[in-house]
Amino acid sequence: MRATAPLALSIIAAASAALSGQTPRSAPPPANGRYVVIGCIARQGTAAAPRYVITDPRGDKPAVYRLQGDTTLLVQHVGHTVEVRGSLTPPAASTGQYTLRVNTLTYVAATCRK
Repeated sequence: MRATAPLALSIIAAASAALSGQTPRSAPPPANGRYVVIGCIARQGTAAAPRYVITDPRGDKPAVYRLQGDTTLLVQHVGHTVEVRGSLTPPAASTGQYTLRVNTLTYVAATCRK
């Protein structure tokens, strides 16, 4: 019976990840599906052409996603920890970053976790 416990826990973890709309960190993120990222929003680029990214510190190494959405909302949350839900598109060859289209943004904290 003990040998099946780790297998059962793995199945439960995979099932809960699938139900939450997330995939385990070892699998590639879903393309054009619902995705959830929790992390810190930062502004990149020039004043004339700003880009907003979110860095998710969970996992072995931080994951950075380019954000696509209402810039007036994103600029208000630069430097904040937020939860972003939306659809994910594969990276363009030039950027190497997945783009997360912001459907919902939930404020978590006024600072970013280091």
